[in-house]
Amino acid sequence: RFFSYFSVQHFSNCYLIGPDGPGDGVLVDVGVFDEGLLRLVEDNDLYIRWVLITHVHHGHVQGLQTLLKIYDAEIFGFDVESLDAPVNRIIEGTPPRCGPFTFRVLETPGHSNDSVCFLMDGILFTGDTLSAGSVGRTSTGYQRALLLSSIRRKILTLEEDVLIFPGHGPPTRLAVERRFNPYLAENL
Repeated sequence: RFFSYFSVQHFSNCYLIGPDGPGDGVLVDVGVFDEGLLRLVEDNDLYIRWVLITHVHHGHVQGLQTLLKIYDAEIFGFDVESLDAPVNRIIEGTPPRCGPFTFRVLETPGHSNDSVCFLMDGILFTGDTLSAGSVGRTSTGYQRALLLSSIRRKILTLEEDVLIFPGHGPPTRLAVERRFNPYLAENL
């Protein structure tokens, strides 16, 4: 089962993945762990056992401490020092162990030094790396070049039918972004 949750605070998305019935689930980014997200988890008889962090910007990790008060979750992220919690460092080529769920890690620096994307069965969780019609914000030309290079080498090489679930905004398809995303036009 797959659920998306939108937080009005920070206008950020997080994603919940679980088995067909009750059991352990994965949360991609924590966002704000509020009553609505708790209700989504509990009403679907899930227990958050694993958390995947796309990057440590506040809008994507703000609810981590609250989540850890409720669930004994294992945290996976690239930046293990910035969070006040034990984090298992992930690297490209080594999938995080999340029970029956398999994720491929794509390191995509540029928006932040710790940005990663997670690919699972034709679904790509991009954090702030890539979103519908846009790419992540950067503050220098070097970061912008690094971000666009990451997208070109790691994301645009994936299959056309990959669904993209970003950290902000609506989902999209890779084929749509290749064709219509103005930030990628020069990089195709």
